[in-house]
Amino acid sequence: MLQYHPSGTGDVTVYDGDQFEDHNKERQVHSSGSKAERLNELLTMQQLTPVCVDRYMSQSLMSKLCTSDVLEGSTRLVIAAVDNDATRKMCIDTLIKMGGNFLFVTPGNSDASSPDTDIKGNVLWFGYIDGQEIGINPALLFPNIERPNDGIPRKGSCVEQAASTPQLISANALASAYTLTVVQNFLDGRMPNEASHLFFNGRTLSLSAN
Repeated sequence: MLQYHPSGTGDVTVYDGDQFEDHNKERQVHSSGSKAERLNELLTMQQLTPVCVDRYMSQSLMSKLCTSDVLEGSTRLVIAAVDNDATRKMCIDTLIKMGGNFLFVTPGNSDASSPDTDIKGNVLWFGYIDGQEIGINPALLFPNIERPNDGIPRKGSCVEQAASTPQLISANALASAYTLTVVQNFLDGRMPNEASHLFFNGRTLSLSAN
């Protein structure tokens, strides 16, 4: 979508330091090795240009990306598809500190441990475009992001070695679809500036946005 939309870009980079885990093999095309390497293979087959890097996002890397050259009037789009709040908080703080136009989007969904919550999730967004605020800083709304109880993963760290919890494909798909919807609205100039997050429940087929 970013590559072919008139307001999009072909300058897209994905950072993912994770490896495939055995307990997720039932819902993934590949079951071993680097996720970034496999994603590069799939994108090459589709003749798409995004680059995938086998690396976790860090404070230094985020700062470097925020100071890289961009076209005048353009906007940095950061999609933090992560499962830890420390990374979310770091990305938000860095984007605000560096200034300029940006849109930060972060999806999340529950794991499959309980049938009452296994298809629940949310998408949060926040940014500044030409001095106009879009949404509300998630750190002001959600204490878990303002004061994270987890850490930013890095190669060889305990956070990296911690096994993730299995999730349902439907929950992942809904979180991805609503994330793309937010980005689509942004590219089309149709962002509801008064809203900053949405919540979905696949069991009750309900959706709320605020």
